[in-house]
Amino acid sequence: MYLKSLRVSEFAAIAEACLENFDPGLNVVVGDNEAGKSTLLKALRAAFFQKYRGRGEAVEAFLPYGGDGRRPTVAVSFSHGGADYRLTKSFLTRPAAELEGPWQAPVSGDAVEEKLAELLGFTHPGRGDSKLSEHQGAFGLLWVEQGRSNTGLDIGAGRDAVTASLEGEVGTILGGERGRSLILAAKALNDRHFTATGRQSANGPLKAIEDELAAARKDLAEKHAAQADLDQKLRRLEDRRRALRGYEAERTVEKADEALRAAETGLRRAEEREREWEAAEAALRQVEAVRAGTVEALQRRDDLAKAVAAARRAFETAAADYAEIDAAARIAVEAVAEAAKAQEAARAALQSAERRHEAHRRRSDLARETAERDRLDALVAEAGALTEQIAERAAERDLVTIDPKILTAIDQAERRQRDCEVRLQVAAPAVVFEPEAGAAVRAAGGETVAPGQPQRVLSRSRYLLDGFGAMTIEPGGGAANLETELREAQTALAGLLKGYGAASGDEARRLFAERREHEAELKLLSARRDALVPEGLDAAKARLRAAEAAVGRLGTTVADDERRGDSPIAAEDGEEVAEALVAALNVARRATTAADERTKAASRESETATLRRAAAESDLTHLKAQAERLRSEAEIAEGAMPRPRLVERLAEADADLEAKRGRLALRRQQREEEGREAAEARLKAAERTLRQITATVQQLRDETIGLEGEVRVAGGSGLGEAIQLLDERIGDLERRRARTAREADASRLLYTTLLGAQRAARERWLGPIKTRVAPFLKLIHPETDIDLDEETLELKGLTRAGVEERFDRLSAGAREQVAVVTRLALAQVLKQGGHPATVILDDALVNTDEIRLERMHQVLREAAKELQVIVLTCRERDFRDLGAPMFRV
Repeated sequence: MYLKSLRVSEFAAIAEACLENFDPGLNVVVGDNEAGKSTLLKALRAAFFQKYRGRGEAVEAFLPYGGDGRRPTVAVSFSHGGADYRLTKSFLTRPAAELEGPWQAPVSGDAVEEKLAELLGFTHPGRGDSKLSEHQGAFGLLWVEQGRSNTGLDIGAGRDAVTASLEGEVGTILGGERGRSLILAAKALNDRHFTATGRQSANGPLKAIEDELAAARKDLAEKHAAQADLDQKLRRLEDRRRALRGYEAERTVEKADEALRAAETGLRRAEEREREWEAAEAALRQVEAVRAGTVEALQRRDDLAKAVAAARRAFETAAADYAEIDAAARIAVEAVAEAAKAQEAARAALQSAERRHEAHRRRSDLARETAERDRLDALVAEAGALTEQIAERAAERDLVTIDPKILTAIDQAERRQRDCEVRLQVAAPAVVFEPEAGAAVRAAGGETVAPGQPQRVLSRSRYLLDGFGAMTIEPGGGAANLETELREAQTALAGLLKGYGAASGDEARRLFAERREHEAELKLLSARRDALVPEGLDAAKARLRAAEAAVGRLGTTVADDERRGDSPIAAEDGEEVAEALVAALNVARRATTAADERTKAASRESETATLRRAAAESDLTHLKAQAERLRSEAEIAEGAMPRPRLVERLAEADADLEAKRGRLALRRQQREEEGREAAEARLKAAERTLRQITATVQQLRDETIGLEGEVRVAGGSGLGEAIQLLDERIGDLERRRARTAREADASRLLYTTLLGAQRAARERWLGPIKTRVAPFLKLIHPETDIDLDEETLELKGLTRAGVEERFDRLSAGAREQVAVVTRLALAQVLKQGGHPATVILDDALVNTDEIRLERMHQVLREAAKELQVIVLTCRERDFRDLGAPMFRV
């Protein structure tokens, strides 16, 4: 089976989608997120597996997002078993189903559902919606929905189809039901002795014997140990008695106590010498502090004298610098005043040039505005005359009320009258009277009828014949009705002509032609006026008023310029004067700019000089205050303690320091001869020795008493007889264990042999799948084999480089890739068995890295040589180099 086209309309998020001419091999359907790619697969499942009359929750989800009143429709063309089919289903509103195939007439209605189930090998649910794992056959395996590519194979109900295809290749497995019963019996026997992992069972008979044997051996070991322990205790008792006698004979405890007393006396002497040394060290530190303070005071006094001299020199230097800076600042101020005068003169000259230039410009503007006013005045006058002519012609046109619509009505009335006259002439009889000489014929009113002339009789008429009598003629053929229609047509025509002031139709047409001439003249006059004033006459008048106002305003300004003397040159000197004024204005502007620059430069120099003077003045004030402060500090310090007195105090401190150092050296020597730490160490050693000797003697006494009691108890327990009985029991248990071990080994051998035979058969059973998976798997995971559950055919894991890995513990990308290639292999198995095998992958490789994605492309190309594969994806870039037809949603 392979799909050929898919058309979906008003289905969930898809308003209309049409995918034509699918390739029998590889196809790629691309679209953005939310474009409806997954909805296409949903629609395809609905077409094949959902009953068209269904009304469940799943079918309600087919409704388009626009709301109720729509009709979700899916049309699929596909090929299967060498025949072409076209399936169309509509749901909810006006549900319908139709299947066209290699039969003469299309199948429709409920028969479509039965035909599809028979054709594709799936079952419909008894009630409710179609479920992926129960009712859709192998399509749950082959049509992979978004987000399910890495969760397993979803083989579900497709297992029967796969099994049927495999049995066609390898036959049934391991003797059927009898073989399975044999394996179960062997397993039960093996389970008495061993666990599922091959270890010895904790509740088996062999374990019970071994536990009993171990307990007996443990009891025997304990008895031997008790015998050995008794012998050892006897030896230890003699040893402890001999050691205790040695301690007592040498008075070891009394000697240790005397040594402790001597160590305590030595510690007291060492502590007294430690206190004498600490006092001498404290006195030395005090003298050193006094000397350091005196040295620091002398240093501060000398530093202060140097600072006073330095401050005096700095003040004198700053005073000289300030005098120079002050003179430069005064010169800069004078330069600013001179530059400002020159700037004012330049600005006055610029203002004069600007006034002369503006006065000349205003005279030129006045001349231009005057010319514009005159032009607009003439224009408005001419446009006004044309407007009056237009009004006159419009009045003449309006006197003629016949327009094209009215003329058409008159023409129709004339045609109706002529039609009635013609029909009446045809229908009314013609009577010709030819009386004899001297005779006459008169009408009913008494007038004489001309002989030999035809008389049309339109209604019942009576004629009098001289010498004959009277004759009545009544016409037939509807002549009377025709006469009525003629009178009505004549009345309608006369009413139209009278209403619009025309005596006849020709006159009406003449009046209409006259109206058209008036309208043509009106158009010509309007065109001339629009050419003169395209913005309108009122706008032209407004422009004229604005020009007049501008002329008046400029005239007043020019008169003011002449009174002020700003416009001494005649306006008619035009271009030359304008150029001269512009040149003078530019010269004045450049002079003003130069004066401004000079003023700014002088100002900057003055500001800089002023800032320098302020800084110099501030520095001078600061240095003066600093010199006075330092001088005052020096005087105060010298008054408090003159420098010679500080020198004397330093000499006194040096002498005292030498004396204190000699005393400290003597105390240090005494302390080092027998220090406190050595005395403390001797005391601790004496204490430790006394404690140890006392504890050892007490321990020897305690152990001696304890060992004497244990030897008395153990001597009467009968250990020899108990050891002989245990030896006999252990021999019997070892013989029973040997027999049971042989039985256990035989049961394990039987079970493992049967399992090996079963595994070999199942390897043969799964061989076609693994054979087809191997080339694909080699491209993405070399040296890897898949492990399938023999019963369910679901993925259990991988074996890579001899290491088994569970499928659920692989990365999402690895699970995705392995599941896809296994599906492709199963699809080949299904196709070999004659089952539908189109594979659809909805975003099934989203977790695959770039390198393995290229390898997966190669896998898809190889699979597409035998299968139709359709990839739905939102990542066009990942598949554009695949070389497959591209369809867009």
